[in-house]
Amino acid sequence: MKLSRRTRLNSGLCACALAGSFLLAAPVSAADDGALATVASAVAHADSASTTSVEQRVRAELRAIVSELIESGAFGAQQPQSIALDVATPAERVSNLGLLLDSAHGGADGLQVLGVTPGSAAERMGVRAGDRLLALNGAPLTGAAAAEDVRAALAGLPDGSALHFDVRRDGQPRQVEGTLASVYLPPMRLTIGQGVAMVAAQDAPRHAAAGSDGCGRISDFDVAPRQQHLHAAKIISIDGVSPGPSGARSYRVGVGPHTLKVSEQIESRYLSFNDRQRNSGTSSDHYKLLQVDVAPDTTTLIAARLNEDRRDQWQHGAYWDPVAWKQVDEACR
Repeated sequence: MKLSRRTRLNSGLCACALAGSFLLAAPVSAADDGALATVASAVAHADSASTTSVEQRVRAELRAIVSELIESGAFGAQQPQSIALDVATPAERVSNLGLLLDSAHGGADGLQVLGVTPGSAAERMGVRAGDRLLALNGAPLTGAAAAEDVRAALAGLPDGSALHFDVRRDGQPRQVEGTLASVYLPPMRLTIGQGVAMVAAQDAPRHAAAGSDGCGRISDFDVAPRQQHLHAAKIISIDGVSPGPSGARSYRVGVGPHTLKVSEQIESRYLSFNDRQRNSGTSSDHYKLLQVDVAPDTTTLIAARLNEDRRDQWQHGAYWDPVAWKQVDEACR
């Protein structure tokens, strides 16, 4: 069964929710959680003969995915020009059999195969749409958790492991065999839009009551351009008060001047000294004050600027300074 682009996307999303799509990912390094399985698949299976063709294929897949999300209402009432999304994935081991299973109706008669990806390992093994998988490497695939049993079994096998499925096709028992092969994907990060609209989407808490002049926002959401030596920062307090709640990245405040206490979150690879030196000194060495003047219906973005001429001077935090690097017009309600 060959699926159209739209059907593949919709079916894949449903199958993931039901544990029936076997694009298995086992992270091999820590990173922010994310969802780029479709893009990862496009990159992993792209023709490596030409970097240009790989880029073109990724762009085409991204256009299709984002168009599908917009049409389905995934971004709510946001206008396309204000949509912003930042997604990151760690390095992953991906074992993709290319099977789409009806995991919602697993039972005593095994798992029904709804589709097989052309060119996949499952197709090479001889699995076909309409087959029922009865056992994997001798372990029965029965009951409501059969799809999860397959997923767990495959995730626990090393590359090169033998796979043996007992199959029923047209009422007759069959056996198909193959070998498990994995693809190792690099860490990836995808940014859609300018990254600023997400500030409003987080329903930021109000730090200070808005007066008659209205309100604005202060945010440490990290979209700072590294080529300008700007890096992630964290707002510790606003006017001497912890902004809270934990995990928030944007804070509504009254219009006018505010004093921020800020810490840097520069990645170690950008620094020329080690973390022991970086963390030495008193606690006051790790925070700096920044004065900002918030305008009505404006979001002020905060970052840590790496001072290139002092990047080896960790004493008293000489290597960095907090900055208000961008202001964005955004309604404050």
